[in-house]
Parts: sequence; structure tokens; C-alpha cells
Amino acid sequence: MKLGYFTEQAYEKLLANVGANQDMYAGDDDWLSEFFHGTDYFKYSSVTVERFTPYIAGDNLTDKQKSDEDLVNVRKMYDAFISLTPWQASNKYMWTYLCHADSELREYIRHRWLASMRENTILTRYFVTNSGSLLNDNALSRLWWYGYLTYDQDSADPYRYTKILLTNQTICTDVIDTLNRTNRNRIQGVLLAIEQFKTDVGTNESLIDYVRECNRSLNRYAAVTIMDYLTVEEIKSIALEFLEEARSNLLNA
Repeated sequence: MKLGYFTEQAYEKLLANVGANQDMYAGDDDWLSEFFHGTDYFKYSSVTVERFTPYIAGDNLTDKQKSDEDLVNVRKMYDAFISLTPWQASNKYMWTYLCHADSELREYIRHRWLASMRENTILTRYFVTNSGSLLNDNALSRLWWYGYLTYDQDSADPYRYTKILLTNQTICTDVIDTLNRTNRNRIQGVLLAIEQFKTDVGTNESLIDYVRECNRSLNRYAAVTIMDYLTVEEIKSIALEFLEEARSNLLNA
């Protein structure tokens, strides 16, 4: 299918009227044409992808169920949209259009976030307002970027890094919400470090505080070091040291 995208004017009009349209997002009616009075509010690009039909695990999911649902949908989304380049996948008008215009995708978003379908939820899940929301908040773009940042085409299991990323919703957000967030080596190196660290300390300890402190240390490290030239294994080694240091400091505090 060809990907569509909102015009800039249509995007801005929708963004400015989220509060007034709040009830529309909770329903399943196609309301865009009426809202825009039939004017040309979107265009089709020349980019063609496979159709993505999301998996819906149900409502009111636990943290673990959300991660499991995300893992399935990252695979489905990235497999379908794998031809996109990072530049194309940074188009906020495209992701916002998909979230609004496709009935199957709207259904997925409502099931996942319906319980908190407030104005702020609509802004973060249906729109892309900054680079952070592109990678971590928008209901659809985050799935593509999770796939892009973790996909390993040389592995027998190309989504092995994705499984580590989606160990936990909080860890997933913290790993992605970082400096150099589009550096695949950094993301994959950190994920390997988390996997190794989890094996070393066992499964009974919560890793969230350690991962968060490790990210802070990596951000400080990245401020004085060019990480673009480091390999996955080099970043894994650095991140593992920071994880071990964080655990030692927090246990002895």
C-alpha cells in the first residue's frame, strides 16, 4: 500500500483541536472528512509498504502483557515497513495520518490506551511532536523505531535484541530515551549488557534503577566521547561496567 500523510495545515489544525475532538478519538467513526469539510487534507507519497495489521492482546493489560504485545507488533510493523529509511520514518505527518485514518490502527490504539484517552494521551499517542515522542510515545512510530534500532539481519533470530528491549516497559523507555538514541550500536550494546548483567545478578533483583543510573553514566560518557565509532561489543563492555557500578553504589547507599 502507498503511505499517506497529512498536509502541514491539516496536522496543525488537528493538533489545535484535540480538546474539542476528544470524544471522536474514543469512537470508531471515520470523522476526518467531515472535520476538514472534504478539503484535501492529506496526500499519498511514493513510498510503498506492506499492510500492517496489529495484534491486540486485550484491554487493561499488565506490564508484562504490554511488553509481550509490543514484541509481536514490533515484528509485524518492522517486517511490513522494513523498506522505510530512517529519514522517511521521521515524518511526523505520516505517522499522525496513519494513527488517524486507518480504522484497524485506530482500534489498536483505543484498546491499548482507551482507559486514559485524555487530551494528553491523544497528543502523545496519535501525534508526533518531538524526537522523543517519535521513538517512544506515538503508538505506531515507536514500534518501527524499536524494530529499526534492534533488528539484527545477520542473526538467526533478527529480533533477539528486541526481546531484551521489551523485557520491561520502563526499561524499554529508559533505554530508548537517551542521548545518541538513533545510534544502533549504542542501543544494542546496552541491551547486551543488560542481558549479561541480568544473568550475573539473577532474576530476583529489579534492574530498573540500575539501568536508569547506567543511562545517566552513558550520557555523561557520550558528552566527552564520540560513541559513533564504538562497536556493539565495546559499548556492551562500557555499559556493563556502569551497571555493576550502579548496583554497588545503590546497595551500599
